[in-house]
Amino acid sequence: MFLKSLVALCLVLSLSKANAAETPHRPKIGLVLGGGGAAGVAHVGVLKVLEANNIPIDVIAGNSMGAIIGSLYASGMSAAEIEKVVHDLDWISLFRDDPSHEIKSYQQKQQSADFFSAFSVGVSKDGVKLPSGLIDGQRLMFELRRLLKPVERVSNFDLLPIPFRAVATDIRTGAAVTLKQGNLATAVRASMSIPGLFAPVTIDNRLLVDGLVSNNLPVDLAKQMGADIVIVSSIPPETNRTLDSALDISLQSMDLLMRKSSASQLALMRTGKHILIEPPVGDIGNLAFDRVAETIPRGVQGAQAQLAALKELALPAGTIPRQTQAHLKDTPIRVARVQLENESSLRDTLVQEKLGIQAGDVLDDQRLQAGLDRVYSLGYFSLVDYHLTQRSDGDYDLNVMARKAAQGDQRVSAGFALSDDFNGDTGYQAGVKYVRQGLTDKGTELRLQGVIGERILGSAELHHPLQDNNATFIAPRAWYQERDASIVSDAQQVAELRATEAGAQLDVGRALGDSAEARAGVFYQRIEPEVKTGTLTLPGDSLTEAGLKVQYQADTLDSVNFPTTGGRVKAAYTHGLKALGGDSHFSRVELEGERVWSKEKHRLIASGRLEATANNEEGLLYNTGTVLQTGRLAFTDNDQLIGNFTLDGSLTYMRQLAEVPQIAKVHVGASVGARQAWQEAADVKPGDLRATGSVFVGGETPVGPAFIGVRKTQGLDQEAYFNFGRDF
Repeated sequence: MFLKSLVALCLVLSLSKANAAETPHRPKIGLVLGGGGAAGVAHVGVLKVLEANNIPIDVIAGNSMGAIIGSLYASGMSAAEIEKVVHDLDWISLFRDDPSHEIKSYQQKQQSADFFSAFSVGVSKDGVKLPSGLIDGQRLMFELRRLLKPVERVSNFDLLPIPFRAVATDIRTGAAVTLKQGNLATAVRASMSIPGLFAPVTIDNRLLVDGLVSNNLPVDLAKQMGADIVIVSSIPPETNRTLDSALDISLQSMDLLMRKSSASQLALMRTGKHILIEPPVGDIGNLAFDRVAETIPRGVQGAQAQLAALKELALPAGTIPRQTQAHLKDTPIRVARVQLENESSLRDTLVQEKLGIQAGDVLDDQRLQAGLDRVYSLGYFSLVDYHLTQRSDGDYDLNVMARKAAQGDQRVSAGFALSDDFNGDTGYQAGVKYVRQGLTDKGTELRLQGVIGERILGSAELHHPLQDNNATFIAPRAWYQERDASIVSDAQQVAELRATEAGAQLDVGRALGDSAEARAGVFYQRIEPEVKTGTLTLPGDSLTEAGLKVQYQADTLDSVNFPTTGGRVKAAYTHGLKALGGDSHFSRVELEGERVWSKEKHRLIASGRLEATANNEEGLLYNTGTVLQTGRLAFTDNDQLIGNFTLDGSLTYMRQLAEVPQIAKVHVGASVGARQAWQEAADVKPGDLRATGSVFVGGETPVGPAFIGVRKTQGLDQEAYFNFGRDF
């Protein structure tokens, strides 16, 4: 019996050795993905060929766009899933930092929608303070976190479904930095921080930028991770670059740096069965993100050119590469503690209030992203990021890092607008605004602005929150302005005035969520009118108004210039009082509204304004405040009618025709409306309304809206017009 068992054992051992001899050792395969900006998305096409031919990948090293694609693959995504991400992403908006209009507080909406939107810089006693990059990367960071969420708790990159390395450059020393642990999304963001374009990322007290400078093709890292054979996907430089602009010269300089850093790495492939793939991206440039879909077929083409060599690495039929098997389970996360690194002058409680997440909450991804967006929209930060730290009890600490904006707390912004009726009437507005943030840790702001042109304005305003949540505030304001106005009598324009105004106002208000506010205040202003054209008998050399004003304003639009949904409303009541120094008692009601509907590329905008004043003894001028700018005034006559009773409404249709990436969205549209002003209530007659209409082509540009068209107002000649920039 013993002998029989011994023979059986020997037979098993001999069979095992025979099988081992028949299964040769499989080489460890590394994948290296270089940088290349938009053209680097061609790496996805390379991955598709590798998967289609059952070629396993054991380790990945990447830089810049190669780090993005490589990290997604290493996290467990398939090539098909990454390709879907590429097609679904709005790449252009991904590189815009400004948070959506919808999530901003009402005050922030008012500031971002004002005239001073052409550009903004920081200032200090040492001069102008520019940002550390044209793009802070706030939206990009959010998107990276979303895509890599299934592995956000993996801090050792060797424990990813496929071990991974990203490479970056220490901008102070020029040394290559290998990123192999920590937060994966942060590591990838550092690896793609193109100097000057994206703000650097700080990791372990090192200021990091794109690895293109030091190691664009990290072949050495793949070998250090144990790769026997390395497959390299290298993006060739853009062909036919014109070199006739500063941007082109900058991009060419980066290409030269990439070639230099890649040369030494390619030299490591001279011995062995390493494979070099160069997708023929042609004229698709580093910043051509509107053409990323074109790069994937070119990546496929480049990989198929090396298909014979690649097939030698293929696994036997029916064997599935492990990266398509490894999707980590996304389990709920309970927050045990919220830790805040707040680098601004704002008090922590205010930032935490905006974040809206507390200990004990179950972390919801959308809620977290919305909270980070709200903090970022405060305007004090260049980046608001987070990471999770697991505790011994299984819960997590949420660490929120709010990095102070490089421009500091003092900003200067500028705006300009041009208009022309092609008949000799040309106008312009140009202005500068200075904002001093953080005068107190509650977020007190001083706002100074000056405008020259058809309308001259100088104003100063202090916005001082009274509570940590910024809900209740006081806002003293003083101003001086000169502006034109049309005077109407018996439904006909009888004169044009140039009015000089100086006044002051003190409001107390309260924010009502993120979309509205209510305020009440006392005001005093002195107006000196001068007749420019027409015949008009003025009651005196000046008019003084003083009294109380209560108003409610709301804004739910999703965009400033060309909204697709939402609305805006203003309702105000003003009561003039002689006791406060005014020339007369009067009561005034103002209503303004706008509503937008859209479907696909079609938009319909309805807007209107109604004002009524009773017991106005002087009967000529009044403080109109700020009227709605989006849509209505851009499409019809910009002259502002003056009267005790005013009615103005319009309906506008627009259709988006085309989009010039990173430059403009082009729309065509038409508007119809009616408007009139009356001095006496008894004179108000709907039949007196003057019809207006226009057809136009408009576009949203980086510095504001632009329109060219033809308009007609009943009783006036048809005229062509051109408007550029936001009306003031």
